[in-house]
Amino acid sequence: MNLVADAISVLGSRHGILLDPVAGNARIIRFDMFHEAAAFEIRAGLRIGDQEIVFPLSRDGERFNFLDQRLSPCTSRFIGIHADSGIKAVLEFATPFRPKDAAFSTIPVVAARLSVSKISGNFRWSPVKLDPELVELFFEVSSQKMRIEPSAADALDVSFSSLPLRSSHENASDPASCLPQLDRIVSPGAALHGNRFSIEVPVREFGSRTLDVFWCAHSGPVLEVLGTKHPFLYANRFTSLEAVSDWARSNGTEIFTNAETVDAVVGANTLGPSINNLLAQTLHSWLMNTWWVDRDGRDWFSVWEGSCGFHSTVDVEFTQSPFYLAVWPELLGIELDYWPEFSKPGTRTLGERGEGTEFLSHDCGAMAQANGQDYPHEMEVEETTNYLIMLYAHWRRTGDFSIARKWAQTVGNYLRFLEQCDTKGKGVPDVGVANTIDDGAPALQYGREQVYLAVKTLAAFQCGAAILEELGDAATASHFRKKAEFIRGRVESEGWKDDHYICLLNTDGRGLKNPWTGKDLGMDIVPGWDGSHIYTANGLAPLDMVGFSTGLDESRIAMDLASAAEACLCEYGCSHSDYEASEYALGGLQDGLAGVSAKPGWISMNMLRDIAAFYRGLDFRHLSERYWNWQLTTNAQAPALFFETFGGNNLHFYPRGVAVWGFFDAVAGRVIDRVAGVDVSSPKIPGIKAPCLIDADWISNQPTTL
Repeated sequence: MNLVADAISVLGSRHGILLDPVAGNARIIRFDMFHEAAAFEIRAGLRIGDQEIVFPLSRDGERFNFLDQRLSPCTSRFIGIHADSGIKAVLEFATPFRPKDAAFSTIPVVAARLSVSKISGNFRWSPVKLDPELVELFFEVSSQKMRIEPSAADALDVSFSSLPLRSSHENASDPASCLPQLDRIVSPGAALHGNRFSIEVPVREFGSRTLDVFWCAHSGPVLEVLGTKHPFLYANRFTSLEAVSDWARSNGTEIFTNAETVDAVVGANTLGPSINNLLAQTLHSWLMNTWWVDRDGRDWFSVWEGSCGFHSTVDVEFTQSPFYLAVWPELLGIELDYWPEFSKPGTRTLGERGEGTEFLSHDCGAMAQANGQDYPHEMEVEETTNYLIMLYAHWRRTGDFSIARKWAQTVGNYLRFLEQCDTKGKGVPDVGVANTIDDGAPALQYGREQVYLAVKTLAAFQCGAAILEELGDAATASHFRKKAEFIRGRVESEGWKDDHYICLLNTDGRGLKNPWTGKDLGMDIVPGWDGSHIYTANGLAPLDMVGFSTGLDESRIAMDLASAAEACLCEYGCSHSDYEASEYALGGLQDGLAGVSAKPGWISMNMLRDIAAFYRGLDFRHLSERYWNWQLTTNAQAPALFFETFGGNNLHFYPRGVAVWGFFDAVAGRVIDRVAGVDVSSPKIPGIKAPCLIDADWISNQPTTL
């Protein structure tokens, strides 16, 4: 494929390399916002006689005649062909990512491997002019932002500063706040001259000898959780940079072996190249956002919200929940276990009406602090429903009820809060309803009695009731089931129009205020209230994975998914809804947002919609071509990694695209409910091969497929 920016990072360890072949450089991933990270150049390639040919991660040197790039879950590979010699070179970067193996996956080492082979015949019409007996492979780094110097026969020490901001509103320009960092690059068996590692490889040994380089890191405590800084998880195993580099010297090649195994498990599918590229790129973007620290013997795992930097935003993690449920449910369990610590009293939103209730808001903090929400406004109903749905799905997927049991009182408080947010007695929340769709039209973003939140509240009441029943509180469970049934009746009787579910059950716009500006919209009826949108089934995907039905009319849901996909379709995917207004495109309704558009869309929300569609027999795989085209379009111009938004807004370096990892279970119609003892696949789309990742053997490469 054409060259694009990419990143290879280590899970939770704040160590990685952002690769930018367009600009001819790279950046070190640490604590800074990604665009502020220290830049450097990687000059890597071949030396044949006096001629050096390099990959495009440096602005200096002769480039290969032909360049290609390949992505896989654990690697990013650059392929170059030198026509005069008929030599193909591969520069591969790899991460030690192995699902369900925290100890290995968090080792703070990024690996690079340079290998060569001969092509058969000529490159196109170019005659072979050189026939060397041996080739030198080299890898060197240089930077004006870093100090790089030899520290041993096979090691370079790299010194630089990284800025751990405290909130999303800070300026990244205060050098006094920078933390000094010392990394080490080792290359066992290579010669080191200045900043260059090199080996000489005879032509007869092509394919058997490689130049392996391991970039090692070790940092002290940085992330502050509720007032206390905690060490990275890897510090339990590696007490120093020396310990990390010693491991790399002895065991570093295991990173490549693991990458081959993991990539083979994931690659055992027939979903097509665009989806496979998205699987790789979205994982890379998610990894660069992860934090994993030891909170006094208790794991803390959180994920930055990309360019926004918020920690474990509840709605973002909800969108990512199919990834966790399909691949590594224990990570979601860590979040579910600490989110209730950030609960807020319902009185903040409801006054006296909220006595004895609690809700969750948007995030746990930002940048280097997880001390409480950093976002400008609450998303009370949405985030509280998200939590209850995820808690239920995690319980059923894993059979682990301990988190729900631990937070039983909080579950009840959340349910009562949602109930009290219905101030008109109509069953559906009408306050606390501003949601995550922050560039959407008012009807979808903060209108009263949204169908989107009605469905999520319906599901949350049902999930909460099931949890309460398991806890032995049958009476309260029955109460919330009745509440859910009332909502279901309203959605079906008032929310259906022709071939779709509408946006709002309450069209009244009088007194409706923009949560960003506090301004009254000054309208009697909210425009676009009866339009198509892609959010009706947004809350259903994680429940589909455990075989839970809300009782909504399945034929209508399928029709809504199909009609909304058609009505909202744009160049790179579906916009939020089919509503379009010129004043909205001009920013009149969304002061202060990063970018506005008449038809904005979010790729990951499309993916979550697709999962619900797959479970209902709708084949939306072709839409992934559009999603991937958007990623290519953006990253071929500047580093953005997973670019969530199109048609406005600026959500990039985003983790949320890993929702695509839920495609495997969805296309297979796979339902796993460990509590009920259900593990079945019933694909509604023919000709599908999709691995079951939750049961995969990630060490011996024994995937379970459909």
